[in-house]
Amino acid sequence: MASDPTFRSYNPAQAQQYANIRPAYPPALYEHIFKEHGGSGGNFGFVVDVGCGPGSATRDLAPAFENAVGIDPGKEMISVARERGGENKAGGKIRYEVCEAERIAGVPSLPLGGVDLITAATAAHWFDMKKFWEQAAQLLRPGGTVALWIRGLHYVHPDMPYAAKVNEIRNTFNLRLEPYTLPGNHIAHNLYDALELPWTADPTQTAFPKDKFRRFEWDRGGLSDGKDFFGGSKEIPMGYYEKAIGTASSVTRWREAHPELVGTEKDCVTELLAQLREVIGERGLRGSGPIALLMFKRAE
Repeated sequence: MASDPTFRSYNPAQAQQYANIRPAYPPALYEHIFKEHGGSGGNFGFVVDVGCGPGSATRDLAPAFENAVGIDPGKEMISVARERGGENKAGGKIRYEVCEAERIAGVPSLPLGGVDLITAATAAHWFDMKKFWEQAAQLLRPGGTVALWIRGLHYVHPDMPYAAKVNEIRNTFNLRLEPYTLPGNHIAHNLYDALELPWTADPTQTAFPKDKFRRFEWDRGGLSDGKDFFGGSKEIPMGYYEKAIGTASSVTRWREAHPELVGTEKDCVTELLAQLREVIGERGLRGSGPIALLMFKRAE
């Protein structure tokens, strides 16, 4: 998988906008990760969050660990992460480093063979997974865990007025962006069905036993339980939604290809919002997105 060409090239304003707008993951997700990690013998000494962007997930993970490091190839993303800081369980500062996922074992002062949990929050679809697995195997202690998760495209709650029409409009918008959608985006949209796993990247590897692998899914294609999304639904004001959708990598690439339309009525996001407002006015979008979580154990 080719590296992401978009987020790592963000300028300071784009990185700040991303940090301000992208929603947090539900606490229930972290609770599930910690329960699975601890229940399978994992310790809570050292966590490394790869592809951390501005550090949102890193700051949510850190209070459960004695040491926390966030890693991202984007210099401006890391600059924002350092500005926003965060603390680990011991009250120490989270450390943030500029580095690609394919070279994490070379980050200074990371304890080779001493990391308890490696995470990647909606980022692994941009990694060269064969190289990532090789690096992760060097960092993790025996019995350590890799947790990779992805949040898919947003759905509105079926109880929301005009829900079917709203989803139809947004599906059409996604088709419009198809020429600006990269293979990594497709892996993400399909909830990591095609993500390269350790034994497919290298059939001879023994670091991550296949029988220890666990996959969890919530709300694929809509509500799993027919009542509410995993972690609950959230009401997204229309203005906030406009800014959030503007941080999508495919939207960024569309705007780079059509600079003369950015900020005009012909901007792709502006047209999307106009269509939504015709249906629901200024009503917020209540809903959430599906989540897939993949967990791997380092051989003892």
